[in-house]
Amino acid sequence: MNKRILYFEAPDGISGDMTLGALIDLGADVDAIRAELDKFVPEPYELAPHVFERNGIHGINLDVIVEGEGGSVSGLAEPHEHGQEHEHDHRHEHEHEHERAHGHRHYSDIARMIEESGLTARAKEYALSIFSAIADGEAAVHRVPKADVAFHEVGAMDSIIDIVGTAIAVDLLGAEAFYCGALHDGAGTILCRHGLIPVPVPAVMEMAQGGEVPIVIESEVTTEMITPTGFGIIKGLGAKFEPRLGIVPEKVGYGFGKRDTGRLGAVRVTLGTLYEEDE
Repeated sequence: MNKRILYFEAPDGISGDMTLGALIDLGADVDAIRAELDKFVPEPYELAPHVFERNGIHGINLDVIVEGEGGSVSGLAEPHEHGQEHEHDHRHEHEHEHERAHGHRHYSDIARMIEESGLTARAKEYALSIFSAIADGEAAVHRVPKADVAFHEVGAMDSIIDIVGTAIAVDLLGAEAFYCGALHDGAGTILCRHGLIPVPVPAVMEMAQGGEVPIVIESEVTTEMITPTGFGIIKGLGAKFEPRLGIVPEKVGYGFGKRDTGRLGAVRVTLGTLYEEDE
């Protein structure tokens, strides 16, 4: 029997909420995702998928609302995903308590939360791998030990839900292997606390080094389309780049982002099996 696979296409970029939205549109049961998240998320939250249409294509636009974090909607934890100021800012051990009080968590804290949760073994594995990939990229950018990386955007609970929810959804869909096409990003610069930084953002460029997943620059889009969370999901799942993959589709899902760049603005994920010609 052929393995079930997930094939990720990101011609208009990729983020955490876009990916989870696509997986829900693909058939990952949102009630089952909530039931698993309830084992992990300490604060009251709402996972709210909305049917969305653009250019005649329907999919899911996902909101995550977490009580106690300003009633934030998913993406405000990663403000650069939705047209707001990019706020990467990582500190060291002496500021840990201050950061936790403001929704910022360190990689070591997040890993411990996942390991001690009641998630399935496979969902834990996926979530830990995704966070590890992002932490590696951020540690390289800021030149700090991996355990000391303090996630601000990704560390806020709404973005943790994006990542852990994605891990749960992938587990629920029963995929055994992961593939992707090229990931497309914009150009230019975006504003962060450190000033203007280039697009693709440094953490994405660090994660892309030594890998096989290419980044295509769309020079006419002068903003970020690939977020660290989005690239971290692809890298953490170990998705193999296959631009001409033969796939027999079972179902297709679309997850839309919050920003209108004049493009479709969606991640497409296909569930299916690899096509194999008869020998």
